[in-house]
Amino acid sequence: MQLIWVSGATSKVQKFNITPKGLMKIGLAIGTFFVLCGIGIHFIGFKMALQVRPDLARAMGGVVTFEELDALDVAYKEELERLQAQLTKSIEKISELKTLKDRFADVATPAPVKSKLTENTGGARGGPFKPFVFKIDPNKSVDKNFHETVLSSKELNLILTKVKNDWSSQYDWLNQLPIGIPVASQFGSMSSNYGMRIDPFTKNLAHHSGIDFQASPGTGIVASGYGTISKVSTDSIYGKYVEISHSDGFVSKYAHAQKVFVKPGEQVSKGQLIAEVGSTGRSTGPHLHYEIIRNGSHLNPAQVLLMPRQANLPTNPKPTTAVASQ
Repeated sequence: MQLIWVSGATSKVQKFNITPKGLMKIGLAIGTFFVLCGIGIHFIGFKMALQVRPDLARAMGGVVTFEELDALDVAYKEELERLQAQLTKSIEKISELKTLKDRFADVATPAPVKSKLTENTGGARGGPFKPFVFKIDPNKSVDKNFHETVLSSKELNLILTKVKNDWSSQYDWLNQLPIGIPVASQFGSMSSNYGMRIDPFTKNLAHHSGIDFQASPGTGIVASGYGTISKVSTDSIYGKYVEISHSDGFVSKYAHAQKVFVKPGEQVSKGQLIAEVGSTGRSTGPHLHYEIIRNGSHLNPAQVLLMPRQANLPTNPKPTTAVASQ
């Protein structure tokens, strides 16, 4: 294809040959020009946006400056440090709770089974000391520090889950033992302690197999722990009485009742009403005679009950004329 160009007044004729190859070259040149212009406009525009509206630049193309990256890094580190500080405080609080739990568990555990508590919670142990430490390592990146914090948190969660299960099992075990006060009213004075005393009837020294709780007639007698009613009976010594079988070979006995509300084979909860205080059997007045037997042998209930200081207990062998039994 040939293009003829005639210039104005001179009537000069110029000829241009147009070939497909030539058109391609012209088109390529024009296209390249526009692409370069577009790239230039793009970078110039984002450069201006970063200076004037950096948030708009990020929204349009996800572009941030090095200064903004540094600021984000500092912000993430501060958040991570706050998170680690909270985790550290949580560990400290859990340690405090464990100390309190161990202290109360030691107080609540009957002396005859304290060795079992030690076996459940201790025994021979060892190994390297690797405490949980939540702290940023300045030699590592933020994402690496965050990843390690997440891993430590997962390990801590597994340990706390096991601790929760152990504490729950220990609580359930203690609740089954006869460690509660067996009278429904607020704990008061006791008229006779366990051991040798002056018998209120014969006035001679005799062994008292339980503790006498002084209480008004009709005062509620409650189960001192979870268990099963193993016996409900009446005789000339104990009067109307109830026996409850607990775990670890413990049996609690409640005597001289005027009314009984349970039957053999019944499951009872700690603190559940089982009878009322009376003066049946060998008794000088209304009171509860309470015994603890383990594996067939009588124990001093004071070594089993979780109650106020032993100063409240009477000291035998002083005679007790107001309320006594056996």
